[in-house]
Amino acid sequence: MKAGVVGATGVVGKTLIKLLEKDKRIKEIIPFSGGRSEKYLDFRKKKIEVRKIKDIPEMDFVFFCVEADIAENIFPIFHKKSKLIIDNSSAFRLRKGIPLIVPEVNPEDISRHKGLIANPNCSTIQLVIPLKALEKFKPHYIFVATYQSVSGAGKDGIEALKRERNGRKYKNSPFDTRIHDNLIPKIGEIKQGHSKEEWKMILETRKILKKKFQVYPTCVRVPVENCHSQSVFIKFKENVKENTILKAFENFPSIKIQKNIITPLQVKGKDEVYISRIRVYERTKTLSFFSVFDNLRKGAATNAYQIGKIIWEGN
Repeated sequence: MKAGVVGATGVVGKTLIKLLEKDKRIKEIIPFSGGRSEKYLDFRKKKIEVRKIKDIPEMDFVFFCVEADIAENIFPIFHKKSKLIIDNSSAFRLRKGIPLIVPEVNPEDISRHKGLIANPNCSTIQLVIPLKALEKFKPHYIFVATYQSVSGAGKDGIEALKRERNGRKYKNSPFDTRIHDNLIPKIGEIKQGHSKEEWKMILETRKILKKKFQVYPTCVRVPVENCHSQSVFIKFKENVKENTILKAFENFPSIKIQKNIITPLQVKGKDEVYISRIRVYERTKTLSFFSVFDNLRKGAATNAYQIGKIIWEGN
């Protein structure tokens, strides 16, 4: 199979290419990129030329790892040249008829695709996996505070943190204020009381799980290079007990329970959601826990790759 990666020189694009490199069914990749980027990338110990978005060949699959406005603009031309596009941006996530997929959560929706599947927001993925594991207890109210690493803002986010650590400013910083030695309780523009990132979590969670959950997020950017964390508090309609909660987590794919606390440094490069500090309050039907996962892998590249893998294994 021949796979295209648009945005191949970004942090998500490079992570995705490493995953594709290990899949023997992928015989060829075609990397695409825009302005300031490398001219060549390594793929199976060979230098592959990074193409501009023109003269696009026929491909089996294309992965978009670009901003929403770019994804929307280039979709028509890539749609004509490929069987399926898996888009990491927010451009199509909430559109009617476009599947929004987390393979462990709603794989049944994949078959509804018409040449386009949307990959959810990283923090949405991190939240809906444990919510799906706890579905039988009927989660009702979900309060979540996120601690999102700078890699979620791409290469410029990482570079801003690195330069600020060394006492320098970075003119292309994606943040409204300094991120080093600081945190910012706002990710994206605030409208109707919620930031853009918070609206993504609210609306995408409802679409993926097909329920009108009451989700109350506060999304915070923190001076960590990679891996997102979440502090989650859930109120259930059904009675809950600690042993049944633990069993539900243990039996669900992509969840790793940790007896000791888990931190971003321990999770980098992993593909699971790591959960620690589990506290069950049986009298009030509530649960709280702390989760960590790699936002570049399961939060973006791995999830997209897993979607593609389900499709090509089914062909």
